Amino acid sequence: MLLLRSTLITLVCLFLGSPAHGKDDTVAVIYPRVSEPYNQVFSAIIDGIKSEFDNRAVTLKTLEKSDDDQSFSTWLNHENPEMIIALGKRGYQYAKNLTKPKAIVIGALPIKPNGISGVSLLGDPKVLFESLQLLAPQIKQVNVVYSKNSEWLIDLAEGHSQNMGLVFKKIKVDNIKDAASEYEKLLNNLDAKTDAIWLPLDPLTANEQVILPNLLEKSWQQNFVLFSSKPAHTKRGALFSMFPNHFELGQQLAAMVEGIHSTRTKAGVVPLKSKHLAVNLRTANHLGFKYNNQQKKSFYLTFPN
Repeated sequence: MLLLRSTLITLVCLFLGSPAHGKDDTVAVIYPRVSEPYNQVFSAIIDGIKSEFDNRAVTLKTLEKSDDDQSFSTWLNHENPEMIIALGKRGYQYAKNLTKPKAIVIGALPIKPNGISGVSLLGDPKVLFESLQLLAPQIKQVNVVYSKNSEWLIDLAEGHSQNMGLVFKKIKVDNIKDAASEYEKLLNNLDAKTDAIWLPLDPLTANEQVILPNLLEKSWQQNFVLFSSKPAHTKRGALFSMFPNHFELGQQLAAMVEGIHSTRTKAGVVPLKSKHLAVNLRTANHLGFKYNNQQKKSFYLTFPN
C-alpha cells in the first residue's frame, strides 16, 4: 500500500512538474531595443506574457538597429516558434512579412482593424464608461465627435453604452472645420448636469492645437464633464482618462495568441481591456465631485500632482 501511494505521488509530481506542451508550443516575443524608461513598457508586457505560459518556453528576440531581414529569418528558422507576439512598430514590421502559417499577434501599438490580429493600445470604451459612471454618476448621455480614424471604436462604444443605460450621441465629420462646427452646436445645446463629451484618440476631432484648448476652456466655463482616451488631456484639465496597464496587456496578448494557435482562426484587432485611471482632482472639485479616500486610492494618477 505504501509502495502504491509512493508511486502515485511520484507520477503526480512528474506530471505537474513537466511542461504541458512541447517544442511546437513555444512562443517568441519580438520587440525593439529602446532606452529607459521606454524599455520598462516592454518589460512589463513581457512579464504579463510570461505569467500566462506557465512552464512553456518564452523566447525573447530583441530587435537591434543592425538587424536585417536575413538575420531575423536565420533566428526565426533556428527557434521555429509556433506562436509569435510582436511588440512595437519594428516588431510589427517584421511580423507582417512572415510567410509561414504561424499564430501571430501585434501589441504595444495603437493599431486598428487592418487584416492583422492584435490588441490595440486604444482602450476599450466600456472601461471608459465604467469610470464615467463611477466618477460622474449623474451623466446620462455621452456625446462624441469622430472621424473615420476612430470609427471602429465608436461602433464598439455604441453597443457598450446601450448595455450600460447611457444615451450615446455620435457625430461623424470629415475635417477639423466641420468638427469645430459640430462641437459648437453641441456646446450650445449641452445639459451640463447630464451630458458629457468624450474625446477619442482621433487626430482630427481631438486636435491638440485647435479643438482641445477650446473644449477645455468651455468645459470649465460651462461646468460639463469632458473625458478623454488620451492621458495627457487629463493633465491639461479633462476630468479623467486611462493609462495602459502593460502587464495585463501582456496577459491579453498571450491569451489571444493561444486562441489563434488552437483554433487556427484570426482574432482581429481588439481594444485594450485593462487600464489605469487618471483623474484631475482640480477639475473634479470645480465640477462639485467629491471622492472618498478609498476611491482616491484606486486612482493610478491624479493631477495636479
